[in-house]
Amino acid sequence: MMRIPIAILTLCIILSDCSQSKNSNIIKGLTIDPKIKPEVEKHIEDSKEFDAFKNKMEVYANSMLVESFENDSLIFRSTDSSKKQIFKSFYLWKNDTLTIDGAFGLFGGIGFGIDIIKNNATLYHMLSSDDFPEFAYNEKDSLVFRLQVPCTGTKIVLSEIPDSAKSQVIYGYVEFKSANYFAENGQQDGHEIFPRQKLRNNMRIYFRSSRLSL
Repeated sequence: MMRIPIAILTLCIILSDCSQSKNSNIIKGLTIDPKIKPEVEKHIEDSKEFDAFKNKMEVYANSMLVESFENDSLIFRSTDSSKKQIFKSFYLWKNDTLTIDGAFGLFGGIGFGIDIIKNNATLYHMLSSDDFPEFAYNEKDSLVFRLQVPCTGTKIVLSEIPDSAKSQVIYGYVEFKSANYFAENGQQDGHEIFPRQKLRNNMRIYFRSSRLSL
């Protein structure tokens, strides 16, 4: 029986340990690529009118690239990256979970949410309302202020994973096709007066995000 020299065996163990250590840093569902930063900067624009928010989160004008469907029929498409809307984004750490949010609109909005937990990244379509609850997963569900809609065809690219002990600016890109959800279509005296809309969105979003200051 052939004996493996101790030196070779030791080297194999070291290489195996290194490989396992390297793989443990891989986040499923997410790509880390610092080169996303210049691509993001092509799509966003800063403005002095947003300076008041700098101490809280990132707020800027951003390209709105979206396809919106109602009852499975396309009702709106925006592919012109020069047409920009106000956009906000932030991230925060809670224990071992990193959450990144980005949405068009200052109060309430439509966009995305990312949860990164134990080397797994989940992307969902995020919708939030400000004055009153507007959204539901199903037609008969109670309306809520914030909805996290499951997605398919997802892609997440980040320039880096921010250090939980530091305040950093990160850059990223997401794309997704959302599942259906429902939105109220008019209220009077606190009661819905029209049938709810069945909606879904396909979105591509470039973003810059910083740590949320509470």
